[in-house]
Amino acid sequence: MAKAKKSRGTYLRERVRLTADHTKKAAALIAAGKVEGRGLEFADAGCPGLILRVTPLSAAWLLKTEKATVRLGDMDALPVAAAREAALRSRLALKDGRHPGEDLAIYQQALQHTDDVATAADAAFPDEVHTPSDAHRRKHGPWTWEDLVDEFLAAQLPKKKASWAPQFERHLRYRGFEAIRFMPLCKLDVETLERVRDAIADEVAISSVARAVNQTKAALDWAWRYKRRQSRLGAVAWWESFDIEYVSGTRDHVPTLAELGRTLALAERHRVLGTTRQETTPGTIAALWATVLTAQRTGPLGGTRLDRIIPMPDRPGWQVWTWSADDMKGGKAPRPHALPIPPAAIDVLARFEDPDTDSPYLFPSRMDRRHVTSEGIAGLLDRLQGKSKPSRKPGPGKATRAPTPRTNLFERHGIRPWVPHDARRALGSFLDDEDLGGAASAILAHKTGKKDPEHARLEDVTRKVYAKAQRLDLKARGMEAWVPAVIAAYEREKAALDRAASRPGKR
Repeated sequence: MAKAKKSRGTYLRERVRLTADHTKKAAALIAAGKVEGRGLEFADAGCPGLILRVTPLSAAWLLKTEKATVRLGDMDALPVAAAREAALRSRLALKDGRHPGEDLAIYQQALQHTDDVATAADAAFPDEVHTPSDAHRRKHGPWTWEDLVDEFLAAQLPKKKASWAPQFERHLRYRGFEAIRFMPLCKLDVETLERVRDAIADEVAISSVARAVNQTKAALDWAWRYKRRQSRLGAVAWWESFDIEYVSGTRDHVPTLAELGRTLALAERHRVLGTTRQETTPGTIAALWATVLTAQRTGPLGGTRLDRIIPMPDRPGWQVWTWSADDMKGGKAPRPHALPIPPAAIDVLARFEDPDTDSPYLFPSRMDRRHVTSEGIAGLLDRLQGKSKPSRKPGPGKATRAPTPRTNLFERHGIRPWVPHDARRALGSFLDDEDLGGAASAILAHKTGKKDPEHARLEDVTRKVYAKAQRLDLKARGMEAWVPAVIAAYEREKAALDRAASRPGKR
């Protein structure tokens, strides 16, 4: 007999070919009060997934599959042969998208009137089980969780901006959802969703968990409203009580010029991060530089097109980067945006140009004809902060890979954590100190309204300095102050890193 070992949780696990002797042993242990801890599980070597679980007070048969755990019945009600038959029939029901609960109840009642397993099975279980194709199930139901996510995203992603769509999808693809991937929606409940939520919380930040919760509810709302026949969600929207205790705060972190310059110097110095030998692309480093130099939102910035860059009138050597209303983030009324770029910034970015690329974008990605995304820029900052990327979903029979270990370069070099949006506050704070608050507002494409206490002041500055809609001269005044300050901070921090690396014992 195989030696018992602890399974996940607190049950002792023993894998054997189950016989009547094991049920007798289980009954004796219960009667004598000798069941230790939470209990003991006998895993049947003769029927995959069949478990005899023995607890201090009772024993029961279970079927464990990748999709679900089904209670087959009490040990006393099902002899070993009957339990195996129940397990086989229940597995077929699960593959058909049905829960075998009603069939199992009939099966146990039939066994009470006859000792013949085959006769009881004929009475309880369908003679033929039809497993519908994926296409048939998607069209007619019943949907699984995976069906819901795929159909919901197919309906919603075309309505999203290209820069936002990957983020929107990611919140419904976290590894925590794997536990319910094949579960029929009609079997979902709040408790199950809460277990998934808590599993997701182990892998991502609480703000991302909150987005996953909200998008889970949005997907269920959509199916309940438009696909009730296929989803089988019933008449009551039970998931309304599914939630998370989280309130988004107002982020007010303003990185210093020294922190921004040190970050840029570290990004250039450490092209390879972690144990992988894949270097950060020049396009991504250039995009990080541009994020700091321009303080633009990284979605439109990463997709800057070369054919939308024009010379700036009356300022030799300057460029104007332009974005259409569709490129810009702005709710229901996005507006076009243009930003003057001084020669010093152009010279910095020229260091990362690839003469062999024919990309139409200013910041090309590693993928042909694609551009650096906001996720790519944020991902570079994450890697510099030592954050490990979650391992990909393993293939069948393969173990999950541990996250790649990384060094937190921010912590090592005294940089407080910051995200791309914080660069906007840094520019705004700097230009406010330079009495160029109106220029900052114009550079950042801020909207002003009647309820904005800065509205009158900014509008007055705008009218006095530049009357045209894009206010290029006003923006240029701000960029003339900000860009040299960033480059000077970078040069100081780079020199400090070089000095530190040259000291004995330093690498």
